[in-house]
Amino acid sequence: MSLFDQHRIFLYQNYLLYAIAFLLPVTPKIVPLLIVVFGLLSFYAIFKKYSRAHLSEVSILLALLFLLHVVGMFYTSNMNRGLFDLEVKLSLIVFPLVFIGFKFVNTTNFKTTLRMFLFGSVAAAVICLGQSSYEYFINDMPYYYFLTSRFSVIIHQSYFAMYLIFSMLILAYLAWDQLKENGWKNRILNLLLMLFLSLCVILTGSKTGFIIWVIVVFGMVAFLVKEMTHKWIPILGLMVLTSLVGVIFREAPLLQSRIVNVLQITQNEEVNPLATESTEVRYLVYSSAWDIINSQPWYGMGTGDFQDELDKIYEERGYKFAHARHLNTHNQFLQSWIALGIPGITLILGIFIVMFQQALKNRDWLYVGFTTIFLVISLTESSLYMQAGVVYFSFFAVLFARKSQSNPEPEA
Repeated sequence: MSLFDQHRIFLYQNYLLYAIAFLLPVTPKIVPLLIVVFGLLSFYAIFKKYSRAHLSEVSILLALLFLLHVVGMFYTSNMNRGLFDLEVKLSLIVFPLVFIGFKFVNTTNFKTTLRMFLFGSVAAAVICLGQSSYEYFINDMPYYYFLTSRFSVIIHQSYFAMYLIFSMLILAYLAWDQLKENGWKNRILNLLLMLFLSLCVILTGSKTGFIIWVIVVFGMVAFLVKEMTHKWIPILGLMVLTSLVGVIFREAPLLQSRIVNVLQITQNEEVNPLATESTEVRYLVYSSAWDIINSQPWYGMGTGDFQDELDKIYEERGYKFAHARHLNTHNQFLQSWIALGIPGITLILGIFIVMFQQALKNRDWLYVGFTTIFLVISLTESSLYMQAGVVYFSFFAVLFARKSQSNPEPEA
């Protein structure tokens, strides 16, 4: 049997799929190498006619978004930043190409891929807790080494919160699918794992992550109350989670201040231009971004010029904190509109619309959850400006779309 016969090629592809899913939260720097190998195997499969080319609507739209950024290079001034932006966004076209020669996305390898991402997220959370514990107990550092960016030592805290919340949905999806087969030991283990993931979401200190977490938890409890005979079980679980969150916030003034600041911003009409707290600063950034959009709404400023335009306004208005840190828009929709104009924002919205259409058509609630989580994160982060966002999104968006093609029947 040849090392590169049809069966082995598909086997290698599956192993690489699982490895990418596991390593995304743990050691993301290794992932690009695995993607290259996956792509080579996919094109080899097409060349040998082991598989025909597969392209979903989502894959086409992602590739078009990348090509639109290439077009934006023709009228940009800052070529270096533009090239860097293209490098970051390579996943938008690479994953559609990588999956083009992948023959099967079936229930078995799809669920295994989800499990591997769940395991990877748990492993990353354990690493973060281990690092924080070392700093606190061994190096005698303050308690806040368990919070925010000091806790999330692998990737940015907002993206880590996103990974953890999606992992919670994966856990619920897999556990519910095997509910009748699982004994009490597995159910208790799943509950403890859900509590652990919830704890880590809170420790990231991500305000957007916390809001999404609340929505997801209440959604899951509502579903369980509707479907389960023993309705007291999910209600008790919600009470335990609520108590856990209450204790964490009581003991962590840093987290309290982040939530209180959000409430204060909503009540005040003006924000101090010298503000340094993240919520206040984002308000200043959003107002600056909107003014740039109004000045050139049709085709934008070009792929590499959005940051230069933001920095000009920061300097003019005395937004010293934002200017010193060269803050991006912290909103993917605003950022795409600034860089690529109406075509950019239209294409971004089109991607989400198509994903929601596919998910709802197939009643694939995990797909709905994935899309919703990334949509909400994109309202407070430039989610396609960082590798942690664009690689994750491209990978799972193409995977879900391919699964929808392979299994067009709605799920129960």
